[in-house]
Amino acid sequence: MKTTNVNSFINEMDSKMATIDKIMTEKKKYAECNNTLPKELPYITKDEAVRAYKLLVRKFGRKQTRHPWKDKWMNRKMSVHRFEKNPRKCWVCLSGNPHGLHRGWRRLIHDVSHLVHRWLRPKAPHHCYQQADLELEMIKFVLQKDWLNGVLKTKVVVLTKDEKRQKKLKHYKDLINKWQRKQKLAITFIRKYNRRVKYLDGTK
Repeated sequence: MKTTNVNSFINEMDSKMATIDKIMTEKKKYAECNNTLPKELPYITKDEAVRAYKLLVRKFGRKQTRHPWKDKWMNRKMSVHRFEKNPRKCWVCLSGNPHGLHRGWRRLIHDVSHLVHRWLRPKAPHHCYQQADLELEMIKFVLQKDWLNGVLKTKVVVLTKDEKRQKKLKHYKDLINKWQRKQKLAITFIRKYNRRVKYLDGTK
């Protein structure tokens, strides 16, 4: 009886220690995520947020699954339509504190890692080691691509009056060429159908 109680106690302690070790490992990974990003982060516009979201999903939202009826593997890509035009409000930060966990770049990367993690591993829990590791990979990708220095911002090009005139001129010339091609095509079909009408009229 005493041996059974001792074994039960040991098993229970092993289980608790394994749980504690798992939690500590996850915390270390999240701490690594927070330490990898700079302490001071720039503001982020709506355009930057949308572009960052789509690029992260396209980069990390890929997996292989079995074909539904063929004996082979197929590549699948995660859809970006959910926030393709309107990002979450907490991702955009144009004033206040952009360095915290609840707004701006940190929140965007964290949220997108959750979205991709859920798509890659539907049965896995959130805030697990795999999700934290994915978030770290996204952070490293953002830093590697230099997004925090405004790479994703919409580039504003200021044209002179002459450049604007030349741009409009080119646009109208392109339109003329486009409609001339359509005109030639229309003439060709009109001739073709006129011949058919004459043929059919002649056989009556």
